[in-house]
Amino acid sequence: MESRTSKSKKKTQQQRERWTLEEDNILRKIIRKYGTNWCKVAQSFPDRNPNSCIQRWKRLIGRNKKKKQKWTIKEDCLLQKLVAAYGNRWNQISKHFTGKSNKKCMERYNNCLNPNLNRKPFTQEEDEIIYQNYICLGSKWAKIALQLNGRTQNQIKNRFYSCIIASHLELQNPYYTKLSPQQAKETLLKARLEHKGKQFLENENLYNKEFELSQLNQSACESQSFQVEQEDVYSNFHTLK
Repeated sequence: MESRTSKSKKKTQQQRERWTLEEDNILRKIIRKYGTNWCKVAQSFPDRNPNSCIQRWKRLIGRNKKKKQKWTIKEDCLLQKLVAAYGNRWNQISKHFTGKSNKKCMERYNNCLNPNLNRKPFTQEEDEIIYQNYICLGSKWAKIALQLNGRTQNQIKNRFYSCIIASHLELQNPYYTKLSPQQAKETLLKARLEHKGKQFLENENLYNKEFELSQLNQSACESQSFQVEQEDVYSNFHTLK
């Protein structure tokens, strides 16, 4: 169980991570001055990294849009009926909505309304599948989602960044550090290539061991066959006598 001290530290950290109105105003001024040079922007915030500033800015400029684009119960019901009628023809479906793009309709259905959506906690087996596919494919979440029934690419992406980076790549999420987005991307690429190299060596060693074992088995079979032949010759010789 976590101690009260550790819990209080977590609460303090969460409170510190929340953006204040003062910080929001500073962020607006800094962006007007430097634009989207996020490394420069983050220098004005001692406890913020570039990615944190990016995400906060996206929220600030997207608040009004989100309010306008919020899905109603009536729209959800209509979307379900349209999917039943048209399938995945999102271009046709989006025509029945005002202010909803093809992508928005697809994401709303796949991430929230799809009856086949798996909302259960991820299993160790699923984590391993995500990890193995990430090593091979990188961040192609849509392709990885094809390997997991009922999981959306958004679920898989969130699972990777919230858990698998630490549990399988043994890294702190680089986007939560002081690294720039490009540096964070390069850090993940380096880790992926290292793990890919390790897997190659492990597979090669396994192949060599299996080959050696097959050679030993073959030698044992040949030796046994030779022994049987010798016994047959010896038996025939005594029979002729």
